[in-house]
Amino acid sequence: MTQVINCLVVDDEPPAREGIAEYVQETPFLSLVGTCKNALEASTVLQSEEVDLLFLDIQMPKITGLDFFKSLHNPPLVVFTTAYREYALDGFELDALDYLVKPIAYPRFLKAANKALDFLQQQEKSSSEFQKEDDFFFIKSDGKYLKIFFEDILFLEGLKDYVFIHTSTEKYLTLISLKNAEKELPPADFLRVHRSYIVALDKVEAIEGNQVRIGEQLIPIGKSNREEVLEKVVKGRLWKR
Repeated sequence: MTQVINCLVVDDEPPAREGIAEYVQETPFLSLVGTCKNALEASTVLQSEEVDLLFLDIQMPKITGLDFFKSLHNPPLVVFTTAYREYALDGFELDALDYLVKPIAYPRFLKAANKALDFLQQQEKSSSEFQKEDDFFFIKSDGKYLKIFFEDILFLEGLKDYVFIHTSTEKYLTLISLKNAEKELPPADFLRVHRSYIVALDKVEAIEGNQVRIGEQLIPIGKSNREEVLEKVVKGRLWKR
């Protein structure tokens, strides 16, 4: 199945913003999360939505796209957009995926979008081929290095730049984003069910409406995650009359 890339468009000029948003909507593997006219609006969206790719204007009032991107703790992929070619070097020094010069033609936009698709698919492939030799890992919490076994994890709960790791006996808080924590987990054993939650598949006891139950804990299922949750948890194991 082709990966769907969640995109956020940030540009202070309405025609440019609307033009890129239209390109996103015309591209089958891109999904438009929203559009923003400045960095402040974009920061709010990034805190509440899962964004894979930013189309980010460089010249904006108060804070430039370059400075805004530098300020992000765990930034998504970025394609910078601007009317000035001289900013290209600055953009690529920030590991930008691509750099689009306005006015942007759709074929050039599509080339940048395909770069994002190739990168994320390769990342997903690497994750699916992940094989963990050890059955445990370490986290730093309260000034200590703590060993946690994968089999003890019930679920992970994201809170901005931190993650609560809920195990069968304890709850640990560590400084890592949920997105980065997800990359370290065996993909066959753990599933993102909500933008703020990852669950251990073998610990799910029931699906109740739009929630999964693990012990006494009810964990919400995101609208975009429900189909995958049913696929991974229920499919092939449901008894029918």
